[in-house]
Amino acid sequence: MNKFLKLISSKMKWKLMLVISALMLIVVVFAGLIVYSKTSAIIKSDVERLSNQVLKQANLNLERYFNYYSEGFMLMSISAEIESWLQVQKDDKFRSFILFQKIRDNYITPYMYQYPEVMSVTLYNSNGNEINYSTKYGLVLNYSFIDSGLESFMARDNVADVRWSNDYYFEGKTIELPVITLMRKIRYGEHSGYIKIDINLHSALQLVNELEVGDSGYGFIMNSEGKIIAHPDQAVISEYLNEPYLETIRSQSSGSFFRKESNEIILFGSINYFDWKTVIVVPYSEFASSVYFIREFMISIAIAGLLLSVVSAVAISSSFTKRIAKLRKIIKETSRGHINIANNISGTDEVAELGHAYHAMLEDLNHTVNELADSKVAGQKAVMSALQSQIDSHFLYNTLELINSLASLEGHTQIEQTTIALAEMLRYTSDYKSSVVPIEHELGHLNNYLDIMKMRMGEQLEYELHVDSDVLQSVCLKAILQPVVENCMKHAIPQLDQSLQIQIEVLGKEADGQSYIEMTIRDNGKGFTADKLTWINEQLKQIALSPLHHSSNNIGLLNIHSRLQMYYQHDKLAGISISNPEHAAGAEIIIRMPKVQALQEVHANAI
Repeated sequence: MNKFLKLISSKMKWKLMLVISALMLIVVVFAGLIVYSKTSAIIKSDVERLSNQVLKQANLNLERYFNYYSEGFMLMSISAEIESWLQVQKDDKFRSFILFQKIRDNYITPYMYQYPEVMSVTLYNSNGNEINYSTKYGLVLNYSFIDSGLESFMARDNVADVRWSNDYYFEGKTIELPVITLMRKIRYGEHSGYIKIDINLHSALQLVNELEVGDSGYGFIMNSEGKIIAHPDQAVISEYLNEPYLETIRSQSSGSFFRKESNEIILFGSINYFDWKTVIVVPYSEFASSVYFIREFMISIAIAGLLLSVVSAVAISSSFTKRIAKLRKIIKETSRGHINIANNISGTDEVAELGHAYHAMLEDLNHTVNELADSKVAGQKAVMSALQSQIDSHFLYNTLELINSLASLEGHTQIEQTTIALAEMLRYTSDYKSSVVPIEHELGHLNNYLDIMKMRMGEQLEYELHVDSDVLQSVCLKAILQPVVENCMKHAIPQLDQSLQIQIEVLGKEADGQSYIEMTIRDNGKGFTADKLTWINEQLKQIALSPLHHSSNNIGLLNIHSRLQMYYQHDKLAGISISNPEHAAGAEIIIRMPKVQALQEVHANAI
């Protein structure tokens, strides 16, 4: 099991097969369950509706059947002959016989002719008179109504029950028959008696047999006590129903329910005139064959769908897992240091795009490695050049000291001042110990440059320098202010009748809750052309995105911006902004950097 899980977790192909197969199986099973449940509900509803129609028709026939017997009972019980017979004394045999002949001719014979299933009619009065009359089946010798076990019936006014009777014989033999016994108590004044009719259960059984629904469904009749009145299996007639659902049938006049234990649908309804109920039992499995077929069919579809999903998953996953495997191999080769690997991943989808992007990344990496190697070579050359420049600097310092001494001896003050300023500028720029200096030193370097340019240009140059005193001890990158001013000297061209005017401000500012130093340089020249300004600003944006790839070494402003971006990597405001003022001539260049007092803080901020 663990090996199987490891195989699935290590291969995307197996994961896709598992996911697609699971999705297909879930969809098929879900759809199958819905179809199965809906079909089962529909079939149950149809079976109940069909069975209910059969039940209603059967009850209608039974009610009509028993209604005829009740009408015969009623006619006899209200006749004048019955009233007279109830008054006959026990020892008046002749009068009893004469009255019974009239009752027989007027009521019993037509009644039994119309209903041949009536087996016997018994009259009994409270005086002890008893007359029994039967046709097809004779009553046994010495049969007595009082001794026939009907004492419990005599306590009620109307009785309708089924019993096994041994009171009849046929062809000289006593027989046991299930009969329906209907008995009615009659009264006329002080005189009372009973009329009893035994009915052959055969007709009722025919009606019960007609209650069959399907091949194995059956119906039966029971009374309120659960006694079986009529049943296709005559062996259970007159027995009591011993089923868990008996109480449900007894507590309701009609209804239906599904019995899970036996998988049967039970329907029942009351019969008028008697406290009886007709019950139909329908095995659900007989009608659910189509449901079972659907269930088996859905299982087959699920298995087929699962196999199809596995095949589809293999086909689909192979179309891009092969390419992913190739990309994985390329990545492994790259991790071993092989970056010059050809991209052989085909296609136009996301996997192909990923392969092309990785190939482009390798090309950039290869280019960066080459640039790094070139930069190391250039760095070595710069070190050699720096050593050489130090040698040249010593020579220049000695020469400038000689010129300064000669100018002093001759009294040439301007030459002496110029020489001293130039020497200090050379000493400042040739010091490689630190890349950051206090702003006070950077301003000293700028003043030396401006003094020299003032001696050269005279009245053609005017400049103003405004500095906040609290920023003098803050630090900045070395040699960033003088090159900007020098750029103004080279490119700012004022009107013919005007001198070159340069304004320099070094102020402390607040932005986003932090302290900054803002150096502003303005001139009164013609400013940047629109194309030049657009191009420089675009270059500034590119440097902000990738300071390490800046290669515009021929533009001093861009170099300064690149140095600021590289040194203050985590400060979005550090750098240069260039514009032409809206309400004044010339150009405006602003240098921003964090305000830091100590060199240690600068290094921490840069890191």
